[in-house]
Amino acid sequence: MIYTYKKCKTEAKFGNKEVSVIRKEDGACIPFDPANRDYQEYLAWVAEGNTAEAADGLTWDSIRAKRDGILQSTDWTMTTGASVDQAQWAAYRQNIRENTSTISSKYLSIRTCTRWELYNFCSIS
Repeated sequence: MIYTYKKCKTEAKFGNKEVSVIRKEDGACIPFDPANRDYQEYLAWVAEGNTAEAADGLTWDSIRAKRDGILQSTDWTMTTGASVDQAQWAAYRQNIRENTSTISSKYLSIRTCTRWELYNFCSIS
């Protein structure tokens, strides 16, 4: 079987260098480890003149940044005198903090959201 590959986005915790690649056919994450058979197959594929597809923009760093932006943009809901249901907003904000890893990438696109969309952010999947 002939495989194709996609680069993984780099992250600060890895020194912003590539440390793995994704095999597109089965979604396998292949670490850049010379002892790994799949990595050796990837290197042979590259040596044949192939190029891995560019990484998409979604990384844990971008997910955390999006989460932090949402929390910052909803800080006003926790101020004294805010005319909203603060208990519901507090639960929503806690859900954002606790469930960052389960947020669908579909809702991580950079765009302006209405307050209603922000409120329902974690309940949409």
